[in-house]
Amino acid sequence: MFNFRDITIGKKVGLGFGVITLILMGVVLLTIQQVRTMEKITKRVVDVRTPTAHASLMMLNGINHSLASLRGWILLGDPKFMAERSIAWEQQIIPSLKLVLGLAPNWTDSENKTRLKSIEEETNKLKAVQQKIEDIAQTPENSPAQKILFNQAEPLEKSIVATVSEMIKLGVNGNMTLKNKRLIEILANIETTISLALERADEFLLSGREEFKKESLENWKKNAENMKALKKNENNLSKAQLKYFESLQRELNQFGPLLEEIIRIRSGEEWNHANHLLKIEAAPVAFRIKELLNEMTTIQEQLLENDVEEISSKTHFLIVLLVALFVSAALISGILSANISHSISDPLLEICKLADELAHGNYNEKRLPVTSGNELGTLSQSFNQLLDRLQKEKPEKKE
Repeated sequence: MFNFRDITIGKKVGLGFGVITLILMGVVLLTIQQVRTMEKITKRVVDVRTPTAHASLMMLNGINHSLASLRGWILLGDPKFMAERSIAWEQQIIPSLKLVLGLAPNWTDSENKTRLKSIEEETNKLKAVQQKIEDIAQTPENSPAQKILFNQAEPLEKSIVATVSEMIKLGVNGNMTLKNKRLIEILANIETTISLALERADEFLLSGREEFKKESLENWKKNAENMKALKKNENNLSKAQLKYFESLQRELNQFGPLLEEIIRIRSGEEWNHANHLLKIEAAPVAFRIKELLNEMTTIQEQLLENDVEEISSKTHFLIVLLVALFVSAALISGILSANISHSISDPLLEICKLADELAHGNYNEKRLPVTSGNELGTLSQSFNQLLDRLQKEKPEKKE
């Protein structure tokens, strides 16, 4: 059976140092393990969580930047907005998307990886539709109503006004009878109403205000009434005026549908193709990307908070562990040192006391207790044997 007292002094001292060394090794190993775990989490925060959140935010800003620049190009046609949109893609959206794609393999959330695939697809769609909008925005095809106005309605209106003016000149050069004056008045009204109808249509095209649309249609209606009045007085027209009258009728028959088409297109949603594409294609795609980015960022921020909490928790645990190990090591070391010192010092003190007794000639009765089988126990036995021999030899010398 193991008995601590029987262990030799060297082994006891070695055992004490060994136990202390093992405790220190345990403390160091546990500390290293905890520090490595915290280092891993910190590295994940620094190399994955934070860059992902930053890249997502940069991409979101880039999308907003590109949309704002595209609207500026549609409205103002200034080339600097095209340059701004290009910068948003080259310096914000594309680099941030590449960064996120590079970080994705290290993500711990599988749903975010799925979201990233959707973001990549939607980003390619957004880039294509923005380019389509930019290409068409400042072309005549972007505003079909404006194209009709400039290419067909305005030249036809000028021709109508010129025709009416020639008829008025012919009337003024003729006999200024009451009927002739009435014809000139009708022709002047036709010239005024046709000009006002187109002018108000142009203003409606630019502003979209309903009052301009209403005024344009009212003037066109008045023009039709004036033409009916002119038709009734056709017999009062001269031969030269009749030729212009036929031309006027043809031109007005062409002008009416053009005016109605301009108003119809401007009254609908597709009067400006770039704006319409921005509304039905670009904006919804951008909104979907923003939603996905916001969801992804929210999850990354939550994971970041979890990692920070884990680091804090492990740091607290490490502090508590070190304190506990320090206290345990102190207690164990104290107990071992006390046992070792007592197992060595107590027998030596007994030997010293007995030696002192022996020096004073008192060695008849006292003997050292043998409590161990180590060097001190052997020393106690030898000392006792010496006392026994001295006690036997003393009577012999007296005889």
